[in-house]
Amino acid sequence: MAPTDISISTELVKYIEKENLSISSFANRAGINSGTLSRFINGQQPLSVSGLDLLTEAMNLEEGYFYTAYANESSLNWRRLGPFIMRCAELGKLECITQIVDMMVDVQAYAPQLFDSAEVLYHKGNLAAALIIYKKVAEGEKYQNSERLGWCQYRIFTCSLNSDQENNLNCTIQFEAYVQRLPEAVQLDALEDLTNTLHSLQKWDKAKHYAREMGRISRFLYTVHNHRKTKSKKNNISPKKSLFGYILYSDLILGSIAAEKSNFNEALFYVSCYENQSWIVESDEVSENIKNKFKRWAKGNRYLYQLMNGNFQVIDEYIEYISSIDNAILKALFKIVHAANIYSWNIDKYLEQYEKNITKYYKECIDGKFNKNMLDDQFSTLLLDIGIYYINQRKFRYGSKFILDSLSFSYKINNTDNIVKCCSAIEHIRHEIDPLDLLRYSQFMKEVYDQNEKKADCNHLYS
Repeated sequence: MAPTDISISTELVKYIEKENLSISSFANRAGINSGTLSRFINGQQPLSVSGLDLLTEAMNLEEGYFYTAYANESSLNWRRLGPFIMRCAELGKLECITQIVDMMVDVQAYAPQLFDSAEVLYHKGNLAAALIIYKKVAEGEKYQNSERLGWCQYRIFTCSLNSDQENNLNCTIQFEAYVQRLPEAVQLDALEDLTNTLHSLQKWDKAKHYAREMGRISRFLYTVHNHRKTKSKKNNISPKKSLFGYILYSDLILGSIAAEKSNFNEALFYVSCYENQSWIVESDEVSENIKNKFKRWAKGNRYLYQLMNGNFQVIDEYIEYISSIDNAILKALFKIVHAANIYSWNIDKYLEQYEKNITKYYKECIDGKFNKNMLDDQFSTLLLDIGIYYINQRKFRYGSKFILDSLSFSYKINNTDNIVKCCSAIEHIRHEIDPLDLLRYSQFMKEVYDQNEKKADCNHLYS
């Protein structure tokens, strides 16, 4: 990495003199026009980023060596800086992107071009670089009701979600105010993302609000779409999925939330809503696949909500159904164990049957291989519920192991509610715990205490 205060032309002249080269011979080596190179050295013409890369390679320096200096020396010129931003993103030079965008963001005329660059990076999967630009454009947006501001905030929301549940809650709070600034078709995707995030955070009332809003907008657009004789070319923006899919998904989520709040009759009502698809006019292959998917979910959730309502007789049918679906068994166990704790059922044979699935998933999560087929906070709760189940069965050794696993994983994803529940459960059975498990618990609590002390010391230093 080059020093931040160097001059590219000065370094180039030093290199040419050291190697005893002429400007023409170096230009031939680099593949740059000699006149262009001469004017650059004399301060009469800036280099393009492609020219800079050729110069750097000819000097046998690492890619991007002069990028910080290039950013320092650049004037506002999108023809040069646009490609420079994209090249910085390729090389991971995020600090240079920040520097360039800071220069440009105060000029409102550059906002559309910066946003378009962020969109290109976003769709390429370079989220870190895109996020920098989205944030800067959002900060500099003067028209606070603009659609572009809504888009920026939506991208910031989706790019910022991770395994830290407190972070995700803060992301939803920040984004909520901007949903309505998006086009209605895009609002559906945003509302779906908000609903899913809030559902994973167990914020049932807010998740219900946005699921209903998703259903309202999608029903309106579906009605308009099916009654419109000619399609308008004015607005070309479409949601990611078929409109009827958002209607079905809204009902599915509302049913799930009703079940979480133990309103099982209401949950079963919503099952019938996405199970009855007679109103859907689409019949192409893609649409039929979507409809069949919701029918399968309806079948499984009907079993599930009956089970959660205390009907133990359907458990084998539910297990048989769910076992035929890839990566679904852990989600099913999450509900089964929860119901077993409520109704005092014995589910030992099912836990023994799927113990390998639980252990495998736990090891992957601890290794950082988060499996998004199941929400991380749900898995931490599953481990805790299994621990409580075994404790209720007077199997304290099994129970303490699962609770300690839940405690470790909950700390990893910053699920503070579960951490408190785990500690409370361990303290409640402390006198029954195996000495080795008690030692593990003590060591964990000491590690947490030491890390919090370090954080406190760092905060003190910078306060």
